[in-house]
Amino acid sequence: MSSSDDSRGRIAKAWGDFKVFLWNPEDKTVLGRSGKSWAKITLFYMVYYGFLACLFAASISLVLSTLDEYTPKFQTRVQAPGVTIQPKTPSKRKQTSNIIFNMDKPDSYKEYTNQLDEFLYAYRSENQTDNDRFMNCPKGNANTQQTYSGNDVAKACRFDVGTLGECSSGNYGYDEGKPCVLIKVNRIINWYPVGFTDLSKATGNGDSNAPALADILAANGQKYDPYLMYTVCYGSREEDEKNLNGGTVTSTEYFPKANGVGFQYYPYFGKPRQPDYLNPVVAAKFNNVTYNVEINVKCKAYAANIEDDARMRIGYFTFVLKVEKKEN
Repeated sequence: MSSSDDSRGRIAKAWGDFKVFLWNPEDKTVLGRSGKSWAKITLFYMVYYGFLACLFAASISLVLSTLDEYTPKFQTRVQAPGVTIQPKTPSKRKQTSNIIFNMDKPDSYKEYTNQLDEFLYAYRSENQTDNDRFMNCPKGNANTQQTYSGNDVAKACRFDVGTLGECSSGNYGYDEGKPCVLIKVNRIINWYPVGFTDLSKATGNGDSNAPALADILAANGQKYDPYLMYTVCYGSREEDEKNLNGGTVTSTEYFPKANGVGFQYYPYFGKPRQPDYLNPVVAAKFNNVTYNVEINVKCKAYAANIEDDARMRIGYFTFVLKVEKKEN
């Protein structure tokens, strides 16, 4: 017998044995088990996995029963809000907050102006007319006296987009090489800013290298308002500051003019409780940018209960700004 015949014989035997394993007509078994054996093992696993499913469902129900629908049980990881800006390219496209464009080429800054249009849509006055959802909040301290229970819905404070001035519509200064950015702090449920009792403490801490708030106010001829959370943008280093502002902090223009947001917009009660909440924003317009240079910019929010933390991105925000222009 040749080796090829021997090989074919082994294959045929193996295939025959496999068919018998699938169905054995003599013992009436499938995969080595009789019908009674299959019934027993099926019943066992149905009971076993049914018990596990019930245990899992009971555990989830028990955990959910301890949670408040409107307020997270634990918020210990974030004690103070981070700062962010708009325009910010969505992560699905670029995942970057850097702003780099050519002022002579509308297509290069269209994505930024479109992003600002989209962000400010909810802030338009025609979208805040419903008195059941919005209210006019008087200037002053944080709204800590509001209490809600059950299924009550908290009204949102109206935000007047007109206070953003030249940064409220149009090309937002990008066509002039004087771009606007909108600065806001992230939402944290029941958090509200606290004013400084000692203005000398209103400085950058950590590695933000932020200027003292007293110096900013003095340069703009302003008096400190303890019910405003001030926001300032500046160059990360001396060279960046010179390229951003020409060496003078007054070159950057802020809207509202006080370059701060009122405490009355806080606290935020959470999306289920306050679905129409609008983050108060400050607009910064960079009027004296050095062209064709990458500038490292930082924007900081000042409040007594905001500590700068680079690792957690709390207190300030960093991005690169570059306004390109064809040299004459």
